[in-house]
Amino acid sequence: GNSLEMTYILNNNSLKFHYPDCKSVPKIKDKNKEEVRTTRDELIKRGYEPCKICNP
Repeated sequence: GNSLEMTYILNNNSLKFHYPDCKSVPKIKDKNKEEVRTTRDELIKRGYEPCKICNP
């Protein structure tokens, strides 16, 4: 797994997570968007899926 803490953008509607510079981030509605500093493993444990575009 990857235990490095990073900043990720969550889409709480689609349950995907993104790198902050992913080109799909600006399309996320503000009410669904959340910025978190955590590990990739932790997000997957919480039920989020990595974005297929930016591959975080």
